[in-house]
Amino acid sequence: MKAAPPSNDWRPLGTDRVLAPAAALPQPADRLDATGPCRPHEFELAVDRLCLDSTSFRNLRERGAGAPSRMAAHIADVVRARGKMHNPETDSGGIAVGTVTAVGERCRAAPERGERIVTLASLTLTPLRLDEVVRVDANDPQVEVRGAAYLPDGVAWGPVPDDLPLAAAVAIYDVYAAASLTRELAPETGTVCVLGGGHAGKLAMAAARDAMTAGTVVVADIDPEAARAALDLGLCDVAATCDLSDPLGSRELLNAAGAPAADLTVVVVNATGCEPSAILATKPAGTILFFSMATSFSTAALTADGMASPVRMVIGNGFTEDRGAYALDLARRSEPLRAALGLLG
Repeated sequence: MKAAPPSNDWRPLGTDRVLAPAAALPQPADRLDATGPCRPHEFELAVDRLCLDSTSFRNLRERGAGAPSRMAAHIADVVRARGKMHNPETDSGGIAVGTVTAVGERCRAAPERGERIVTLASLTLTPLRLDEVVRVDANDPQVEVRGAAYLPDGVAWGPVPDDLPLAAAVAIYDVYAAASLTRELAPETGTVCVLGGGHAGKLAMAAARDAMTAGTVVVADIDPEAARAALDLGLCDVAATCDLSDPLGSRELLNAAGAPAADLTVVVVNATGCEPSAILATKPAGTILFFSMATSFSTAALTADGMASPVRMVIGNGFTEDRGAYALDLARRSEPLRAALGLLG
């Protein structure tokens, strides 16, 4: 799983599959070429599952009014038009699961043919062809499909673990960097506040517990059941139910719940307009990790500017060097996280 060394040949970046606009890299490109066969510097994946990111899935569910058939049609339309699962309304995608069916002769860091893997690079930059959207559940971002993807040599991927249920492993891989980055940024003692109690939020809370020798873990979520479950399972010490698009109301509710101002705030919500709440929840000398595709970075920066807040803001890169190993390890040894992910019993 090591990345290939640098080369003067830029095709490993996938630029040879960009159809429009000229000179774009695959992620910001409008369209990619997702036709076969596999090229010498690529490997081919028979894709059977997409795990859509939370922001894109919420958008697709709203556009389809929760009807699986309409959601499936939207997914197929996006992939057909763009050659990748790159939601134009959210600028986000997800990851894929499949079996390696071909490996180009110039690949040096690809998985073995026949290996079952999870792609860790975003679907927004992965050439993808769908033959069929097999199954969509309006309550599950993991979509069963039949298709093919073409990944350049050196792209991040992870093996499907044999000791965890597939759905849980894929959900962890989808947001694994939330755990890795939280561990890296968490103070030794102090307060970590997690905005959003979904999969990424659960991983972030477990990582904060793992990283700190002492301190307080806080969660805030608009869903009272999600907030209460995190508290009851021991993922956090303080839970608040609040609409994070209301910054003043959220700050009052966090105060009322007994949440201290955070040394680190981790933003993993799938709704827009939560940047001011994150800033108000954080100490002036603290750090905010924006690990959400719903984030407006101009809103975050300019709001902090208007508050004269020197808070440090970090963009949550979805890739970390451990490639999901830390998050999977947490899921194996953290009982509260295992309970939250439905892995107990």
